[in-house]
Amino acid sequence: MSLQQILKELIELQKLDIQMAELRDLRGDLPHQVKSLERELKRAEKNVSDIEEQYNERKIRHSNLQGEIAALEEKREKYKKQLFDVTSNREYDAVTMEIEQASISISDRESTVLELFDEIESLESELETRKKAFEELQGSHKEKQAELDKKIQETEKDEAYLDDQIGKVKRKIPPRHLSAYERIKKAKNGMALVPVKRKSCSGCYKNLPPQKVLEIRKMNKLHLCEVCGRILYWDETVSEDGA
Repeated sequence: MSLQQILKELIELQKLDIQMAELRDLRGDLPHQVKSLERELKRAEKNVSDIEEQYNERKIRHSNLQGEIAALEEKREKYKKQLFDVTSNREYDAVTMEIEQASISISDRESTVLELFDEIESLESELETRKKAFEELQGSHKEKQAELDKKIQETEKDEAYLDDQIGKVKRKIPPRHLSAYERIKKAKNGMALVPVKRKSCSGCYKNLPPQKVLEIRKMNKLHLCEVCGRILYWDETVSEDGA
């Protein structure tokens, strides 16, 4: 394939890529909004999960402590009954000591239970708030996703057609030239090729020497703008006037 034909194919590819970009622009900021809401949803879901984990941990500790208190109270009552059966001061002191230790342990656990109860109430309230925020985000995400799906559905036929045409053109272009095109397009906001206009690069408006303009006009070689790096070409509809 001659360089002239390669250049023509690149120009055609650029036109198709522009049409595709314009088609996708019809979706506006919706894709970004949907992605942003998805990130927020993940954070909100983790927030709910973290609070649920703390809440459940406190509930388990609260339940375990109540079980320990019940067991200690039973133990204390058992020792209290033993007081009636002791036969010496030594035995009396030992049983009394056991009752006091059980009472201290019960008191300590009861204090912790009260603290946990306050924490559980606070976590329960925060969990409710975070779940509500998560549900609101879910609603917003669902709404925006529906809007985006509708936009995609409205343009999917045209997009599929353009995608097919772009694929056909790409297959005609040698890999190294296609790679250069894609690299420049990515670096220059989607515009890899620009026509000469009024003896200047229409991408960065750099004035071109007359000899350079004449060479570009022949369309038999790839010329890059020395300033912006875009591929320059001649288009009779825009380049002839003032060129």
